[in-house]
Parts: sequence; C-alpha cells; structure tokens
Amino acid sequence: MLNEIRALEPQLKEILYGCVEHVKATKAALYLASSHDLTKKEYELVTSYQFNDTARKTLSSNDDLVDRLAVKRNAFFVNGVGTDMRLSDILFRQGTDRLLATPLFAGGRLVGFIDMRDKAGKKPFDVPDVDAARRIADEVIHLLCARSLYGLEPNALGPDEPTERSAMRTLVQPTPVVLDNRYDLSPQAVRVIEAAREIMTRRQHARGSGRRVLSESDLEVVRLLLPAALAIRGAVLSAFTAVGHVDNPQAIVAMATVTDDAMELLQNHLQSWLRKKGLPNVEIQPSPPQLMYPFGTQVVPISADAISTILSAAVNPQTFDGLVLTIAFERTPEMQGQRALSMFLRQIEQSVETAIAAGTGRSDRLMVAEKLLEPDFQKYPELLEHCRQVSRMCHRLAELLGLQPQQIETARIAGLVHDVGLRLLDYERLYRRPSLTAEELRGLGEHPVVGAAIVEPLLGEEVAQAVLRHHERVDGKGYPSRISGNAIPVAARVIQVCDAWVAMTSSDSYHTPPVSQEDAARRIREGAGSQFDEAIADRFVRSLRDILD
Repeated sequence: MLNEIRALEPQLKEILYGCVEHVKATKAALYLASSHDLTKKEYELVTSYQFNDTARKTLSSNDDLVDRLAVKRNAFFVNGVGTDMRLSDILFRQGTDRLLATPLFAGGRLVGFIDMRDKAGKKPFDVPDVDAARRIADEVIHLLCARSLYGLEPNALGPDEPTERSAMRTLVQPTPVVLDNRYDLSPQAVRVIEAAREIMTRRQHARGSGRRVLSESDLEVVRLLLPAALAIRGAVLSAFTAVGHVDNPQAIVAMATVTDDAMELLQNHLQSWLRKKGLPNVEIQPSPPQLMYPFGTQVVPISADAISTILSAAVNPQTFDGLVLTIAFERTPEMQGQRALSMFLRQIEQSVETAIAAGTGRSDRLMVAEKLLEPDFQKYPELLEHCRQVSRMCHRLAELLGLQPQQIETARIAGLVHDVGLRLLDYERLYRRPSLTAEELRGLGEHPVVGAAIVEPLLGEEVAQAVLRHHERVDGKGYPSRISGNAIPVAARVIQVCDAWVAMTSSDSYHTPPVSQEDAARRIREGAGSQFDEAIADRFVRSLRDILD
C-alpha cells in the first residue's frame, strides 16, 4: 500500500462507513491503485468492514469486477448469484448474493472502486443505492484530489464527471453502528459455511467445464495404484494429491523414510506447479498427508539431496478435477523411464474411469444416507422424522410422475439427507428455540450448501445437486443461487413440494403451528408456478391420497 494512502486510512474508513448509513450494505471494501502509475491497472484493498475475502486483497484489470467497472464507467448492482455469470463465482466464494460496485474515475483514469455486498434485511440493491454509492465515491475522489494523490488536483475531474457535489457536506462521520456477524452463529459454524462454499464453488466450476470431482471411493482406487509407480526406474517417491477436495487429501508412498526437508521440497514443487497452472491460492497441505512405505523403511532415508527431479501431471484433466500425480526421482529418468511414467499415468486414468463406471449404479447409497443421519439426528427426533417423511413422499411422488428409476432413487435419497447440513450449523444450540433472530435464520439458510458439500463425495453429484437446490424456486427467488425453472434438478423440485408439505402439516414442527391438510394443499396450489414446479405441485395435490397411504 502507498504510504500516503496508509496515512489516510482512518479518513477513508470514515467515508466507507457511508455504505452502512446510506446504502445499508452489510460489508464493503475500498480499493485504490497500488501505484501512482495508473496505467498499471493494479488495485489494492486499503480499508473495509466485514469484508473477509483474503483472496481478493490485490486485483488487476483481469479481474471480472474490475473489468466490468472499467468498461461500464458507472456504478451497477447485481441481485442474485445466478444473475450475472461473470460475477457469480465472486459472490458465491464470499457467501454473498447481492453486489453493488462503483468506480472511482478521475482525469479519465480508474483510480479505484468500492465493492459493497448484501443490503441489510435481505433487500435488493436499487437505483437510489446507486446514487448514494456515487456520492460516497465522490467523497473519496475529493479527498484524493485535496491531497494531490495519483497526480490529481482539485480540477482533475473530467467534464463528464461531477466537479462538485450540489450539497457538499463534510466527510461522513462514523456512526455508532454495531456490525453483527452475518450469521450470528459460532465461529466453527461460520468456518463450516465458508469451507462448504469454497468446496461447492470449485465443484460447480468443474461441472461447468465437464469435469468430475472424484468421490472417496474413486480416490481410494488411485491410492491403491500408487505403489506401482515405484517400479519406474529411478523413482523413490510417488504422491497423489486431490486439489479442491475437503482438506486436499494427499497420499504418498516411498522407497524409504522421507525426511522433513524432502517433504518440504515436494510440497514446494507442487505449489509451484499449481501456480503455473493458474491456481496460486491453493494450500496443498492443510492436514498431514497419508505416508506409506509398501516395502518397509530402509536404512538410508530419502532426503532432499537424494532427489534430482520431481515431475507432476494432472490425471486426465479433461475428465477429472484437481487430480495430480507427482513422482520424485533420484536421477533424471531416461527415455525408458519416461515411457514407463506415461504408461503408469494412463493406467491410473483407465482405472479411475472404471471405478466411476462401476460406482454409478451402487445400491448401498441408501444405507450410507441413513448413516449420515446417525447418531447426530437421533438427538433431534422431530428433524429425523421430518427427513424420513420427506424421503418417503419423494419416492412415491417421483414414481407417480413417471420419472426414470435413477431419478426416483435420487429423489428418495436426497429427500432423506436434504437437511443434513444443519448438523454443523449450531443446530444443537438452536434446536427447540421458540424464536430465532434474522442472523440465526440466515445462518441456518446455508444448510443446502453445507449439506451438498457433505454428501457429494459419499452419495454422488446428482444427490448433492438435489440437496444444494432444494430451496430454489421456479420463479428464481429461492436460494442459494436464485436459479429458476428447469435449471433446478427435477429431484430438487420434488423435494420442494414434499418438504413444504411435511413442514406445514407436521405436529412436531415447533417453529410454526401446523395447518390442516386442506390448508396445506391450498397453499401448495397457490405456490404452483412461483415457489413450486407447476406440474409437480398439481400432481402432488391430485395424488395426495396415494402419496400419504
């Protein structure tokens, strides 16, 4: 950060608090050019409140938000993660769904910008917020001009930019506003939400590129193949790293005991390799790797000095996401060794493909889903019974809709685990509480993302997507991504109706009093075409007797 800007940070923060007072944004960040040379187009986070995306401390013109501001040259807002696909990843990554950004232009150059997120009360940003954001941006520009920073002078504003505000008030004074935690949950629950959003963002990206995130059973197949890599001439160590999975699991097999400096060399190589592949922020080793010695420990250990070459390769990157094979050699492999390495890589790719094909029709998923509810859900009998009722109704409704057998199974299993994410979001503390705060409800509203991150490695992508989307609405007003219509998986649309019915009619529901079956059926009919899929809601109401029998 420029020294002059660092000295102004208290005043800049005071101005930024205008985003609380006049825009009602629950978090905001001010970025300014990191150099007096504005042609470099690099911007640094100089001050913020409740803005915790560490990956966005320094941005360049390649960033989607910076590029949009530079092109538009005006403030704009986005309400909903799915509204603007270029910015959806930025929103999803930080756990927000509304953004208002305003550029700081002076002398025809982009000096910086203000990034505001999530208006209070879950309200969307609107045109009056844009006007307020521009006034706050003006105050920043006037302060920079007054200090002659970035080569600006009081008359530096161009003819198409405001020369002076019609009512030039003093700098916004900080009001005694207490900025509550977004969720009002325990730090552990908030970390769970952030980790789940990070995981699901990567998985969504993998799906968009046609690649697959491997399940735990798929990963185990690759781990079993690792010792074979040591048969390659000169290989002393082989590692498998699953980047983007929970805890980035890593398995290592070696010919002899691996010293600490050799492990450090391996991890540094991997970090460098990933950086070259465009993944500079990936942390390789958040937890200890799985280290195995298939041939026993040898007298002479493997140290960094004993390694001459380390090679890494993505395992079938067109199909799998984040799968990296690394082999360390005591000497640079000759042509024969290079051919053996290529053959081994193809063997792993074929074996994983086979494992996936064999696993698509697994019949043990229902048992796994049941285990996900135990023993945790035994503490909450109403929630356990709710999940089982939803699953039974989903199974019957999917059959009546004439869905394919695989879709019926997905609806049944996803219905059973649709609320499994609640187990990690302070549910024990909030269980049976007669009333919850808005922040607590917002925190519990993250359970589809957390649940999807939990179930995907165990139950597959289709079940995870149904869990992730079971609170979306066909009119696009649901959460977490506000997708609409047929973009919502059919299993999720089935769960929506059954979940709502059970919640409305169950005598065990303690947050809201139950309603009669007639009243519940009327509400589902009224929600058809907006909250619920019209055809599914219609079939549900017409077939209630069959579904409930």
